[in-house]
Amino acid sequence: MLQPGVVLFDQLSDVAKERAVRDFIDFYLSKYATKSLEILTEYPIQYEIEQINHDINLNSNFGPEQLRDYLYTYDERLFSRIISALDQSFMENGVMSGETYDEWYQKKYDAIAPGL
Repeated sequence: MLQPGVVLFDQLSDVAKERAVRDFIDFYLSKYATKSLEILTEYPIQYEIEQINHDINLNSNFGPEQLRDYLYTYDERLFSRIISALDQSFMENGVMSGETYDEWYQKKYDAIAPGL
């Protein structure tokens, strides 16, 4: 059961979903730049990741803002499917509740690091 004012991605308003997707694109690009997307491969989103990575490579000549805008315009649905698969909770304004994407990712990474 989620706390009052906390919802899953699919329950967000369109405006809040845009905020969540744009925040996730920033997170994704930072992980992509450092080749650190391995935690996302634990989820059933391989097609989405492959498509997004293809689009990033195809548009590698874009500046950071131009690439973010391009990805939102053309890959928003792919990013939305990824976010839905992660099953994270959000405040009604589209901000992750309780932690950032980076903090969530680090917790996931730390949980598997001892087993390596």
